[in-house]
Parts: sequence; C-alpha cells; structure tokens
Amino acid sequence: MTTHLSPSLSQKLDRMRDFYHHRNEPRLSLQAVATMAGRNLSRPVSAELLERVEAGDVQQLPTDVADALCDAMGVDRSYLRPGSGLDIDIDQRLRLWIEIRDRGIEHFQARATSVTRDELEDLIAHIRTIPLTGDQVKATRG
Repeated sequence: MTTHLSPSLSQKLDRMRDFYHHRNEPRLSLQAVATMAGRNLSRPVSAELLERVEAGDVQQLPTDVADALCDAMGVDRSYLRPGSGLDIDIDQRLRLWIEIRDRGIEHFQARATSVTRDELEDLIAHIRTIPLTGDQVKATRG
C-alpha cells in the first residue's frame, strides 16, 4: 500500500487548469482563471495572486477565492480547502479524467464505489500507456 500525499496548492491550481480545457484546446492562462473566479465573486481576483500560488509563495487562499476558483473550473470545493481530507481523492479523479480526455477516450464508465487509491493509481497508469498524438501533446500543455 502506497502513502498518498496531498498535492500543494500550486500543484492543485496547475491540475485544475489542466482539467478545465477541452481536448485539443490550450489550458487557460492565469489571467483567464482569475477573471472567471472574479465573476463568481463579483469582485476582481488578481492574476498576481495566482502567479504567487503557482510559484509556491502562497500556501492557502482565502476561502471565498478558493471556492470561486473551484466553482469556475467545475471542481469540488473541498479540493482547495485545507484539511478537507478529500483533496487526494479529488486530485486522483482529476488526473484520471485528464488522461481519459487527452487520449481521446470517448466512453468511460466509472461506477465503482470501493476503488482504493492504489487501484485508481493503477488505472491512471494503465490509461497513460495509450499514446497521445502530436496535436494532443501540444494542446494539453499549451
């Protein structure tokens, strides 16, 4: 059994940006993410704050900003809440859906309720063995 650690806030923001876009489209800039979050808050969120998160200089966001980011990007709010205990599981699911999308898998059913974290890691690793095309590689990390 592997010990699974919570991703840093910087890693979470990066994962959310990777998750949000459609296949063969570039991920959003930090400015675009800040604008989306600001719309949810009805007040501006600075791209500079998100740049500081990305650089690892900010370890925790104000709850309202974190919730607005999650809402804007379609991610469970628990992902950015410190101490939720759900961030590891949410991160695994995000990584799974990113891999499925980027490999062009059009149909994937996920109904299991008792999959362990190790089993989910094995599934993610298996899906990663499906090759990406050149266009997909460029678009996913644009």
